[in-house]
Amino acid sequence: MKQGANIKTTPYSNLVDNIKVLLIFLVVFNHIIAFQLVKVDIVIRYIWYAITIFHMPAFIFVSGYLSKKPQNVLKNLKNLLIPYILGYSLTWYSQIWLGNSMDYELLRPSGTVMWYLLALFVYRLTIEAMGKVRFIVPLSIIIALWAGTRPEFTTYLSSSRIVVFFPFFAAGYLWKSEYTDKVRKFKGKWVLIPLSGFLLYAVPNYMITNEIPIDIFRGNHSYLVCGLPDAEGTIIRLLMYLVSFTLILTFFALLPDRRLPLTFIGRNTMGIYFFHYPILIIMNGLLLLKIPELLNVWSLLGVSLIMVLILGSPPIDWIYTNCLNLLTFILFKKEKKIQDEGLEDEYDEEKKYEILRKRRQAIEELAATLEPEKKKAAMEQAAALKRENNTVSQKTDENFISDKNAATDRKDFKNDSSFVEEMKKSLEHEERQS
Repeated sequence: MKQGANIKTTPYSNLVDNIKVLLIFLVVFNHIIAFQLVKVDIVIRYIWYAITIFHMPAFIFVSGYLSKKPQNVLKNLKNLLIPYILGYSLTWYSQIWLGNSMDYELLRPSGTVMWYLLALFVYRLTIEAMGKVRFIVPLSIIIALWAGTRPEFTTYLSSSRIVVFFPFFAAGYLWKSEYTDKVRKFKGKWVLIPLSGFLLYAVPNYMITNEIPIDIFRGNHSYLVCGLPDAEGTIIRLLMYLVSFTLILTFFALLPDRRLPLTFIGRNTMGIYFFHYPILIIMNGLLLLKIPELLNVWSLLGVSLIMVLILGSPPIDWIYTNCLNLLTFILFKKEKKIQDEGLEDEYDEEKKYEILRKRRQAIEELAATLEPEKKKAAMEQAAALKRENNTVSQKTDENFISDKNAATDRKDFKNDSSFVEEMKKSLEHEERQS
């Protein structure tokens, strides 16, 4: 879907790629430690809580930032909904292959990471309209806080998560490159590091001390289902927005805006996101993550890095992209460019042809009732209309030369013209006699 030259361009940069690399690594690392390590190491449990607060909100913010172009429904269907179905099916089959029980509930993508693709599909199709709403970010935060009090927002179609994380997508969509420049030039930006560190310690410490489950950060359920009263749940979710936006600001202000050895991975994050979770499920099912050497944070950091490097490599990205292209080629008709054959203009000409004929006939009939001097002027006007009519008729004949219906219309018109000519001759004869 193309528009004028004033289309918002995708503000891609090395900075954005570097942020995506960091975030996708945190996604993989956070998932891999969740299987076993958080159960045996309290420090890792703090890290797990801290990462969960901001890693998906920040990822969604960047997705909104990169969604400024007008959105195409079919393109998003191919790039998001099809991978959503495939990714969910792959995760489900991984569990079945290991002998685990998992219902195939495509409309409830809990237990997988595919909810993000479903949410992104919804966001991209609505953001052009929602982005025009005044104060959309604070309004959407208020709605998300309220949604936590309502049992209607659940895992069904990821409705709860879509509402909870929408403020980040909207904020990213409205974020401009000029804002990044101002933040990066701000002399006091380094204060963001201790502020971020304090928040990432204080919030998880409060939650772990009070045995508050991490589910509140995932946005999957209401506060009550998470074991919290509405008031406390609202405060915790509000803290999530505070911490996440602070970390997002920190990333845009302080991460390097230059090409690094791993910057290329920022363009290949979809393959990592798609494949990593089924692989981790299989690794855990085969007891690989219970090996003593892997019950170590440094080991899992290395495993996460290797997984990111492999799944983010050009060959894997090529496989993912071309398999998706092949599937969409099979499922969807080939897009054909519709050429304007000018039919509407031709129909307009035919309509004009008929109108001119009726106008000329009316003038000639009126001329019969006028005095000789006025009659002559009316006949001249009718002759002028006839010349214009003949010009339109010639063009219409050329455009409709192969149209039988049009040919019939022209025949009728010629009959009408003959009738008019006879009337004109009669009027001229009466004029000579007078």
